[in-house]
Amino acid sequence: MKKILVIYYSQTGQLKRILDSLLRPLTDSPAFSVEYLELEPAAAYPFPWTRSEFLEVFPESVLEKPIGLKPWTTENPGEHDLVILAFQPWYLSPSLPVTAFLQSPEAEKIIRGADVLTVIGARNMWVKAFERVKERLENLGGRLRGNIVLVDRAPNLVSVVTICYWMFTGKKDRCLGVFPPPGVSNADIAAAGKFGEAIGSLLEHDRMDELDETLQKLGVTDINVSLARLENRAKKVFFLWANAITKRPRIRKRLLNIFFVELILALAIVSPVNSLLGLLFNQFHKRRNRH
Repeated sequence: MKKILVIYYSQTGQLKRILDSLLRPLTDSPAFSVEYLELEPAAAYPFPWTRSEFLEVFPESVLEKPIGLKPWTTENPGEHDLVILAFQPWYLSPSLPVTAFLQSPEAEKIIRGADVLTVIGARNMWVKAFERVKERLENLGGRLRGNIVLVDRAPNLVSVVTICYWMFTGKKDRCLGVFPPPGVSNADIAAAGKFGEAIGSLLEHDRMDELDETLQKLGVTDINVSLARLENRAKKVFFLWANAITKRPRIRKRLLNIFFVELILALAIVSPVNSLLGLLFNQFHKRRNRH
């Protein structure tokens, strides 16, 4: 029997739904033992968020400062055939519970020498968070075998509106009766089982070195070049703000409110311009390829 350990933090429940669908072909099979390890913050994060609570996690998320987690245990650490680490990006960084896990002494016992698969549920910007998780996994001695990303397929500006609606109301329905439901679609979640079938087949035959290539053929999310450029610029700005805020605790709330205003302006102005430039770049690239 192949042993799989699934480590995750799911604030809204969406990521857990993705994992359940993805792993159903494995949990339904006697050939696999699937153990779930849910990371629980010592002080739970609310859902839906309030504006102040959403802003409060910004500096520590960007600077990747670990938080306290509730005590947890896992059976036979270091003896799993596959470790799956599932996470969401917070401010272009891994969520704080996942950051805390990756910096814990227990993480090395689990990750060192293990085949690892990462699973991401995101709006649409996930590359910088994935890069940080990948780096930490490598430092812990893990072998990253693949990455599965499920994203909100709505246009960038539409998803900004719908994700804010979801975050601050807790409602995952049609926003204002006009916009599509926020987050990863039910259809994409339901279809995630195809990845589980591929994982099971390769795991049974000890061919995990072929996992990344197999997942690519199944259609894991490609990197959006336009959004990746925007992420690079935004990450630098986030670092500046996060450092400034943590160094001035007496005016932390004031600085967080100023940052929030800048974030709204960036979403309203910079993001549309970036989308337009990305569209023009893609059109130019297509015409160039024709000739």
